Amino acid sequence: MTTVTTAVIVASVGHAAAALYGVISFVVWVLIMVWIYNIAKRNGRHPIGWLILGFFFTFIALIILLLLPSKRTTEGYPAR
Repeated sequence: MTTVTTAVIVASVGHAAAALYGVISFVVWVLIMVWIYNIAKRNGRHPIGWLILGFFFTFIALIILLLLPSKRTTEGYPAR
């Protein structure tokens, strides 16, 4: 094998690995967005609003949503 052929093989493997990384990253991002939607819906919050927020600030929206209490459990208590 010549140096040029070896360089072409290494470059094509690098492009394939980068493409695979991109696909895996996109799938993980979509799964996190589905998770954000489901958590917001389960907690009685507006799921589309949280989905839009998660589109721009994925991990921040996920962390905030996990830390917020559920509206369904806090609405039922009478005022003191």
